Amino acid sequence: MRFGAFGGVMKKLWLLSNSNSGSYDAALCARIGDTVAANGAAFDRSITLPDDDLPDRAEIEAAGVDILAILTGDGTINAMVNRLEGWGGQVLILPGGTMNLLSKALHGDEVAPLIVERTLNNHAHDTALPVVEGCGHRALVGVIAGPTAAWVDVREDMRALDIFSLAATVPGAIAQTFRGDMVRLAGQSEDYQAIYIQPVGDMLEAIGIRAQNAAELVQHGIAWLSGDFRKGPAEVLATGPVVTVECDSDIGLLVDGEKREGAHPCTFEAGKSRLRFIKTLPG
Repeated sequence: MRFGAFGGVMKKLWLLSNSNSGSYDAALCARIGDTVAANGAAFDRSITLPDDDLPDRAEIEAAGVDILAILTGDGTINAMVNRLEGWGGQVLILPGGTMNLLSKALHGDEVAPLIVERTLNNHAHDTALPVVEGCGHRALVGVIAGPTAAWVDVREDMRALDIFSLAATVPGAIAQTFRGDMVRLAGQSEDYQAIYIQPVGDMLEAIGIRAQNAAELVQHGIAWLSGDFRKGPAEVLATGPVVTVECDSDIGLLVDGEKREGAHPCTFEAGKSRLRFIKTLPG
């Protein structure tokens, strides 16, 4: 579906942001609203977490919203998308997190106001996104399975400048990295501190993340704190439509950056989102 003149019908857009995000910018939210109004659409509501609750499908449908713009990190995007299951509108992902992987896949490195302007001026189309599905979860960006996921607590404490909590989370992450039950792909014997599974087209790609010594642990920790764990020691293990991760105990998961629990083994499959996402890049 193409966007643009809308046949004389004014489109209604809501914006969702999160003031607890390290990249939150109230002035940017205001500029997005101004851009919407300047391009012939109705900027009907701005929702700011955690002061406001996440809307659900019924609320958005009752308000006649056509486009929900989300200016948050991956975890909030995932939570919002799950609440919108079955909605017939379009989701516009804007760069509002640390890595902005979804926004980059849909819009490149463009800034939020320009993405909105292009959306409202016939320079966008909607598309389904590839997803990772398994163990009762669905990820738009990817799933991390394994004890190394404890480093996310360190990252969150760093963002909050919580020195007291860091005194506990850093030693805990180190201990879990080296002593937690490691994970492996089904049919392979090599163990890893974590396996990252991401959607690539119609397939899944499994990446092994390891920290076998102090030097690799330092690299891994720095990668987590910088917001991109993939910069740590890692290797591509497999590519295919189905990936099964094995462990000797229940597998800790990070689904789009949020902690979740999985059984063992966990089987993940490549899928497609049922919601439609606005894309301003060609193709």
